Amino acid sequence: MWRSVLVQRAFPLALSYILLLAAALSLDYLLHIAGLSWAGRYLGVSGTAFLILSFAYSARKQKRVKHGTLRFFLRLHCNAGWVGTLMIMVHSGVHFNALLPWAATGLMLVVTASGHTGQYLLRKFREEVRIKKKQLGLAVGKEADDYGADLQLFWDSMTVRALEQWRSIHMPLVSVLLALTILHILSVAFFLNWG
Repeated sequence: MWRSVLVQRAFPLALSYILLLAAALSLDYLLHIAGLSWAGRYLGVSGTAFLILSFAYSARKQKRVKHGTLRFFLRLHCNAGWVGTLMIMVHSGVHFNALLPWAATGLMLVVTASGHTGQYLLRKFREEVRIKKKQLGLAVGKEADDYGADLQLFWDSMTVRALEQWRSIHMPLVSVLLALTILHILSVAFFLNWG
């Protein structure tokens, strides 16, 4: 079980997600202790800029951006998304006073979790399942290991099949998050005391 694709690849990304939440809570706490809680308001703008930067990966995949490797843009997407989410979580803090911020922050966390388990994991899982299939073809003489290997391959294959469906969930969530973000920005602009 400990050598399964799911445990070896999903655990580090789950840890990254937990560290994101811990970092946001810690940074928010430190800003409050230092009397700089007002700085969190401006982190929303910076965080949104980082999330917009993360869309460069989609632009590169759709060949709207012609130069640069997909690997570079995927790394940019992941890192900018992580930093942007961190900034926006500190921006929102734990001071939710309306439904829209609750919905937007909650959905942002779901989208981030979806991204953590998305394409990166899927590519790694496919490669490891391919290698394990090749190894099974070579290890034909061990009957005792055949059942365990078949069971391991079954669970790894099921993991890959489940993850192949992630885009059908991730992309609509991103669209709804974008709509909520725009609505949040418009409502702040509308209710801001301009005078």
